[in-house]
Order: sequence, then structure tokens, then C-alpha cells
Amino acid sequence: MTQTRPLVPLDGEAPPRSANDSATTTAPKSRRTQAERVAESDRRMLEAATHLIAKNGYTQTTLEAIGVEAGYSRGLVQHRFGNKDRLLDELIKKIAADHRERLLERMRGLSGINALFCEIDCYLEGMDTPRDSSRAFFMLMQESLGPAPHIRSTFAAISARWHRALARQIENGQNAGQIRVDVDPAREAQLLIATARGLRMQAMLNPQTSDIASAIETFKDGLRARWLKPTTG
Repeated sequence: MTQTRPLVPLDGEAPPRSANDSATTTAPKSRRTQAERVAESDRRMLEAATHLIAKNGYTQTTLEAIGVEAGYSRGLVQHRFGNKDRLLDELIKKIAADHRERLLERMRGLSGINALFCEIDCYLEGMDTPRDSSRAFFMLMQESLGPAPHIRSTFAAISARWHRALARQIENGQNAGQIRVDVDPAREAQLLIATARGLRMQAMLNPQTSDIASAIETFKDGLRARWLKPTTG
């Protein structure tokens, strides 16, 4: 039988201790501020939503299920986010922001073609065994074209920002003499995004035969062949 997490009050505070519990307490804990309780409950609800969407998809995930999974009362999700559409919008932005933060940390000191290859690594690594956030993000992207059109604009904005960032890195590579000047940055950025997302889809559709590590290297080899200046013997 599946066990659910114990519910806690709407404000996120733990239930009061019993007399027996207090007898074993060695030191009182300082009370969290309201802002800290709100931040903690929001974090747990978004994590619960990520897990359930990664497992069941958008249409099978309800606000009630998210509240229960997070360990809060069933009405807290609606009380905090208003409706499912707003929660999903916040979730998508959070996943994208977390990925960007990890990416920028790895890209520190890189530019041009090295930065571009770092982007490919960060986007595709782990797709043979994807984390909940990666799977949820990609599932929601697909569902934005079907049962969840209200989140399509959020994904479109994320894609546009990514396209601009990649095009700038290609231009940086051209300015540094790493990439041929006749390469069209905007078109190459578009093709890069399409290929990376296609590889992710293949990994999700058939993970048993997916080999992302090999696909990443093949992808990079193809980019080198198109972008780099031919060497003369």
C-alpha cells in the first residue's frame, strides 16, 4: 500500500510536540520567520510537482496530488499559486533558471566554441538516466503543443533567449578566429537547438538503446566539420 507523507498546517510549521516529545528535547529551536516558512513550502510543492509531472505527465497531475506529495494540506497549493497554470509557469521558469545557474558555473572562463560545447554537454548529459527536473521540463514542452497550450509562450520565451545566447557565442567564436566567418550564427544556433532537443526526445522514447555520451561526441564532430577552418597540409 502506498504511504502518503504526513500533512502539516498551511503555514508550513511542524505540528506541536506532545509532552513526551518535549521531555527529550535538548534545546529549543528558534522559530522560522513567515518568509522562511513560505519559501520552504513553495520549494517542497514545486519539487512535488516536478516529481509527479516527470512520472505521470501534465494531465494526470492535479493540485490535490501535488499538495499531498509535498506533505501539506490539500488546499495549500491552490492558496499559494491560485491555479495549475500559474504553478506550471513558475515550475518551468524555476527549472530553466536552475539549469542556467549550473551552466554558468561550468562555463566560467569559457567563450566561443568551448562555451558552445559546454552548453551541449550540460543540456544532454544524464539523459540516459534523466533527473526529474529534466524529464518534467521536456514533457511539459511537448504538452505545450497539445493539452497545455497556455504554457507555450513560456517555452517560446525560453527558446528565444537560448537562441540569442548561442548566436552570440558563435559570433564570439568568429571574432576569436575559432569559427569560420561565413557561418550564419542565427541559423547555426537554430540547428544546434533542434539537434539537442531531438537527441533528448530519442533518449526519452527509447532509453534502452540510447547512448548520449556517443551522441554528444558525434554532434560535436559534426559542428567542428562545419564551423572550423579547413587545415592546409
